[in-house]
Amino acid sequence: MSSAGDMIDDLRDRLNDAADTQVPFATKLRFLNRGQAAMFPRVFKLSQDLTITLATNDFEYTLPANVGAGKVLTVEVESGVASGRFLPLTRYDIIPSLTAPILVLLDTALPSASGSRVRITVANRLDPFVAANYTASQSVTFSGPAGTEELPILYAMGLATARVLDDRMDYTRYSATQVNGSVDPNDIMQVSQFWFAQFELLLDRLQMPFPVSRS
Repeated sequence: MSSAGDMIDDLRDRLNDAADTQVPFATKLRFLNRGQAAMFPRVFKLSQDLTITLATNDFEYTLPANVGAGKVLTVEVESGVASGRFLPLTRYDIIPSLTAPILVLLDTALPSASGSRVRITVANRLDPFVAANYTASQSVTFSGPAGTEELPILYAMGLATARVLDDRMDYTRYSATQVNGSVDPNDIMQVSQFWFAQFELLLDRLQMPFPVSRS
């Protein structure tokens, strides 16, 4: 499985920037994370949570953070306390929220005994890369499906190659010498657009079929 360090190495090679002088390490990592974010919902990871436990006369439960930001696929309830057998929960609603969505049980009685667990399965965003330096990044694993590792790199290349556009458009830096010895702003935009187009092309090919939701 690829690591963040592997992807940094790939970016260094494509940018001819082995020492991170053109694009600093922290910026490379941030661009990779933006690429991962742009992959959702066409590429995702499945997450499950079992921390919600039914409580007497309690019909509203805040979804845990690890599933609250994803697309809910199934909600199941344990047939009894510690039974280990889960059955689909059909009578529920989810109140959306950017911070803490709420699972609402719609019946007047609990769907199982108090103390039974609720299992929630969601399609979630990939885990962001968090690393203080290159050495640390080598142990940070890519959480996406195998074969999709190049997608964040392509997106990061689109962002990285566009970084010099603002400097190029600054009229105080525009001179005959620079015109004769540098690239045209349109060249910069075309290169950046090329990388974003490659990202979209590969994303279309690798997008995952969304599991059927059950409710």
